[in-house]
Amino acid sequence: MFGDKMKILMTGHTSPMGKELYAHLVKEHEVIGVSRESGYDLTKQEDVEKVTDMALDSDIFINLAHVSSAQSQMLLMINNKWNKESRLFLTISFGSLATKLDNDILRAVNIDRQYLADKHKLDAVNNSLANQKPFGEQCQFTLVRVLNYGEKTGSREGEPTCNVDDIIRTVDYIISEPMYVGVLDIRRF
Repeated sequence: MFGDKMKILMTGHTSPMGKELYAHLVKEHEVIGVSRESGYDLTKQEDVEKVTDMALDSDIFINLAHVSSAQSQMLLMINNKWNKESRLFLTISFGSLATKLDNDILRAVNIDRQYLADKHKLDAVNNSLANQKPFGEQCQFTLVRVLNYGEKTGSREGEPTCNVDDIIRTVDYIISEPMYVGVLDIRRF
């Protein structure tokens, strides 16, 4: 499977990070982007269920769109519906390394508390799913926690940030790695 042309379902493909990742992956794979522009609203339960079913019929699901708790919800639904006949073998969700930072730092950068709560939930769900079954056939759940994507302005100007090449290199690594990768934390220093 690794290295072959794969069917990839991707949420968040219209975001700044998603556009670049989508453009890279579509060169070698069949990539289906899911967004409001393509008729899916992840604030609606019926669309979350449709996207989950689409993910199960893909080889890889890239769970990039942050829409409230939809990222976590889709992982739980995939886990509940997945079986050995499912095509899906890998989910890659994008979280935030902010979930591991000290509260003083988070206050200083004025992080959105709801965003942080949603990403904490994603951390917990991915950790639970990635570690529930140590061996055997299973869908792999990988979480990429990114600290700072894109250039920062104002008081945060000059902070080290990950760029599109970092994201692409990370996703390519996860897709091609035959071992189970549960969590990757990426940041510039």
